[in-house]
Amino acid sequence: MVTMNLPEQVDAILFDMDGTLLNTLPAWCVASEQLWGTSLTDVDSAEVDGGTVDDILELYLRDFPQADPQATVRRFMDILDANLAGNTEPMPGADRLVRRLAGHVPIAVVSNSPTRLVRDGLALQGWLDLFDAVLGVDDVAAGKPAPDPYLTAAERLGADPTRCVVIEDSAFGLRAGRAAGAWVLTLGDRLKGQGNMWVPGLDDERVTTWEPHP
Repeated sequence: MVTMNLPEQVDAILFDMDGTLLNTLPAWCVASEQLWGTSLTDVDSAEVDGGTVDDILELYLRDFPQADPQATVRRFMDILDANLAGNTEPMPGADRLVRRLAGHVPIAVVSNSPTRLVRDGLALQGWLDLFDAVLGVDDVAAGKPAPDPYLTAAERLGADPTRCVVIEDSAFGLRAGRAAGAWVLTLGDRLKGQGNMWVPGLDDERVTTWEPHP
């Protein structure tokens, strides 16, 4: 059910990272296009939107079945690291929200990115110590859209998943949050009108005036 108000009583707030807290999606898109050697089609981009490195590998091997999987992953990660270096900025409103919530309500980052990249990205913003839990795709049996990442984060925080707010900008993340039974706030044009509530970004007044508590 779509509402106009964020929950006031929550066990925890679980953030996606790429495209939600940090503007890393351009680096992922450029790295993917450099791997393919051409621009991805809209269909291909949609298939890996919010997905994992393994999702990108699966799509690549469909186009290039003779490629070596391990070598392809290493090549992609090298390209991605180069594109992320010095190019990671907070999404509008993200820094203010994270710093305002930290210490007042349990917060976690739950990402489909490799854990190393998640921790590095948070550390660059001075956020790493503000989060009560940080999970990358390496920390779970299955990444989003499976519910495992959000269920695992809730468990680590001692939270009831159904009393958690998930904040997401991708279809994979929305599906994962729903499957975990969480209340899902969606961001950005791609998910407009979806989830329990939608806002354009974290700088929306409904978010900046939100005062959740356990």
